[in-house]
Amino acid sequence: MTNKVFYLTIFILSFLSCKTEMKPKTEILESEKAEKIDILANRYLDLGRFSGVVLVTKGDTILYGNSFGLADYENNRSFSNKTTFKIGEISEIITANIIKEMAKKEKFKLTDKISNYIPEFKSDLTINDLLNHKTNLPSLQTIQEQNPELEYSTIDYANLALQSSEKTKRSDLNYNILGLLIEKISGKTFQENIENYSKELSLENTYFQKTDSSLAVGYLYHNHQGNGLELQKAPVSNDDITFSSKGIKSTANDLAKIISSNFSDKLEIDGYYDGFSYSVVNNIQAQIAIVVLSNRRHPVAKEISNSIESILENKEYSLPLEREQIGIDKNLLKGYSGFYSLNENMNLEVINENDSLFVMMGPNKIHLLPQSENQFYMKQTDGAMRFLRNTDNKVKEVELLDGFLEGNKIKRVKK
Repeated sequence: MTNKVFYLTIFILSFLSCKTEMKPKTEILESEKAEKIDILANRYLDLGRFSGVVLVTKGDTILYGNSFGLADYENNRSFSNKTTFKIGEISEIITANIIKEMAKKEKFKLTDKISNYIPEFKSDLTINDLLNHKTNLPSLQTIQEQNPELEYSTIDYANLALQSSEKTKRSDLNYNILGLLIEKISGKTFQENIENYSKELSLENTYFQKTDSSLAVGYLYHNHQGNGLELQKAPVSNDDITFSSKGIKSTANDLAKIISSNFSDKLEIDGYYDGFSYSVVNNIQAQIAIVVLSNRRHPVAKEISNSIESILENKEYSLPLEREQIGIDKNLLKGYSGFYSLNENMNLEVINENDSLFVMMGPNKIHLLPQSENQFYMKQTDGAMRFLRNTDNKVKEVELLDGFLEGNKIKRVKK
């Protein structure tokens, strides 16, 4: 597909004793590096794993901005610099910034107990505990699974979480409770607080809830009908549940401004949510920020960011292999057949039959098609197997790839 270049305007704010708007600057990335990023993103697009926006800035200077694919495939809608994406856990940056700004205005102290302001929350946890994920509360999903009939309420879920024996290092409940605190202290909705925050940073299209025709459509790319890999619209989560932990939508432009306002802090967030995946990274020393937003759920945004970092630093990086069958020496296949152990109770058998490789997964016999001398892909799913040799040139293990450059390695065993 043809790339659609969008022109990004970023106003970088300096947070010293006061907020000062700086004039935007643009600088063209060396053509060789820009071309490598184009090739990289287009490869992921062609494989069905990515469709979206890539933005690279240095300080207050735009180095690279490009879009790939479509924001809405049913209606042939292109991306623009106004296109919004669901940004998942990146929402926490915005929620945290609003909380910290309230603390600066002495609305509360970060060391205060949440129960001082939300007495229904029966805990001694402090605002700082929630900000820094020091609560060990279970996730929203865990509470939903334990209480399937319970209608969502942040307070009800939070109190159930306090009683649960399940623990997690990073619970989305932490930031939903902070969102509730923001509403309680300000007397305004979370959306109204986002609007005020947006004005301070000159954000153009960042919000929690509003009617927005510029929101990209989220997709899954999988074998959902038994006909091979196809696009499917992703299910949409309830905003009341995602709220201030994952519910914010934003643009690449706006995220660049938000990253710039936090540039003294190391940021490295990636993940996926509904039919979207995302990655934001800043390199404090080099003053480089990379934003990758995709309306495909396949979580390769971080993988793309890592490769872009390598391109910028003139380091080696890998392109994912094309899913095209190539001819290889059939004698190699004999060395790949055998048993590979996932665990004590489960082995995979690879069979060399009629000069072709197959893997037995339960009762299913899956054809492995060569895409390199040691990597074979599965036609009906975005999976592959890469056979790895030891120093004696004997196959010692296989790497199971699920649409990623790297995967789980399982050892070859005798049987």
